[in-house]
Amino acid sequence: MIPLPKTIKLFMCDLNWVYFDTPFVHTPPASAHDWAFVDPQEYFQWTAEFGANMIFCQAFTFNGVALYPSRLGPNAPEPGNRFLPRLLELSHKKGLPFCSYFCIGADLFTSNVRDRWVIPGSRKIAPYGFLAPESPWTDLLCERIAEFLTDYPVEYLHFDWFMYGSLTPDYPVQPTWFVEKPFLEIIGRPMPAEAEDITAEESLRYKRVVLARQFYRIRDTVKRVSPGTRIGFNVPFWTAAEDLWVDHPMLAGSDILVAESTHEDVLEWLLGMRKPGQRVLTTIIGRPDEGQCDPNSWRKWHQRGLDFCGYAWGTPPDFRPHPHYASDLEIVRSAYREIG
Repeated sequence: MIPLPKTIKLFMCDLNWVYFDTPFVHTPPASAHDWAFVDPQEYFQWTAEFGANMIFCQAFTFNGVALYPSRLGPNAPEPGNRFLPRLLELSHKKGLPFCSYFCIGADLFTSNVRDRWVIPGSRKIAPYGFLAPESPWTDLLCERIAEFLTDYPVEYLHFDWFMYGSLTPDYPVQPTWFVEKPFLEIIGRPMPAEAEDITAEESLRYKRVVLARQFYRIRDTVKRVSPGTRIGFNVPFWTAAEDLWVDHPMLAGSDILVAESTHEDVLEWLLGMRKPGQRVLTTIIGRPDEGQCDPNSWRKWHQRGLDFCGYAWGTPPDFRPHPHYASDLEIVRSAYREIG
């Protein structure tokens, strides 16, 4: 394993999405072919010249497509299914650690062929819905993680959208087949037939436990297959100390505490709870909703010892960030170079 740098400077040309601006702005999930023909050497060179000191590439994009030769899901068309192995080779040859990625909350392919694994009602929030941690989805996810790390024991594995039913923490538990058994175990009474018969307190307790169980499954899989791989879970915290996350095992057991924003209250909360050896990573560019990421705050957070992540969407076949990001991108580029 290559040691992690004193300050992580991570940037991902985000292959989950695409940015089209003709005839109107449209940012759909990427299709399997969109990034299949990106040149790994060109991607590596752009990322390194930008100032990143860790190279990033998804293992599976959130649309359910592998960028390595997976036996457990759809692969990107050739040569896209060899993109990650080649990029990893280039990264390690230059002595740079590598970060890869799985999305926990969504997999567009799986959610459409296994609709019964989708949390009821979550398609009203996002058309693909969110996959349930207590469904067989977690078994498949852990098999994919084990397969990936067996062949590619990367330094850091980033898990996105660790949540339940929504990107906000208030989604109520809905009665369905995969809820029945854990509800009885956790709450101590049979699952009601109607959602309104589940109290807010019961819903919160249930979600905390099933997400903790999923976290332990993922953590134990990583540590069994690749003990040196660090893990972090991306939760879109909207405020500090949300009830869903206070004293949650994920926050205690992650190697890196991730904030998908530069919100001061969230970052101070994470800094206040981190244990010896834990790191805090802030996202300083990428969130499309205004006010979530402030690249100009980088100096303050660097002085506090935080690590940095940024992302941006390109327009196929050009993986590089769309010109929409130009001004913020220059701030981050300059910051990464100044940090050194």
